[in-house]
Amino acid sequence: MKKTENKYVKKHPFLTKILRMAKYYFLMFVRKEDSPSKIAHGFAIGIFVGFLPIIPFQALFSLLLCSIFKVNKLAGVLGSTTITNAVMAIPVFYAQHFLGRIFILHDFSYDRFKLLFTQLNVSNIHYAGKDILIMFEMVTIGGIIVGIIFYPLAYYVVFRYITKRRERIRLLKKLKKIRASS
Repeated sequence: MKKTENKYVKKHPFLTKILRMAKYYFLMFVRKEDSPSKIAHGFAIGIFVGFLPIIPFQALFSLLLCSIFKVNKLAGVLGSTTITNAVMAIPVFYAQHFLGRIFILHDFSYDRFKLLFTQLNVSNIHYAGKDILIMFEMVTIGGIIVGIIFYPLAYYVVFRYITKRRERIRLLKKLKKIRASS
């Protein structure tokens, strides 16, 4: 089995490095000495912030909120980058746009969106700024609604996972101690 692992590492060194790094941060996240409740609240705050359309500032905003509520900061940053990473950002924000449209009551279709960014020039910059602001409001309102829905779900899943994992490790250590003493 070692030979196939080494062959894979030699064949895909970049992918192996990324997977090892992801595993390292995951284990660092799970093995934190904080209580499962603090870790779960931090992750749920990160998930909530991840739905807000402030992509370059999500991690900072998540750190700020986690500091205010005195919960796990690493979990908050991981949660905020889980939702709106490079792959998920466009579909998530597009879906939030439709949800926000219900509350803003402004007709902002895909054709108008495409027209806004394809025919942008100096003469219509005033209208474009207004449309961009309306679109930002729609995505923000949709993000807040979706974030409120996903906060308890994220908290429950992470809390349950961490408590079960810690219980399993505790039982394995106890079993190891019993085997060593026999």
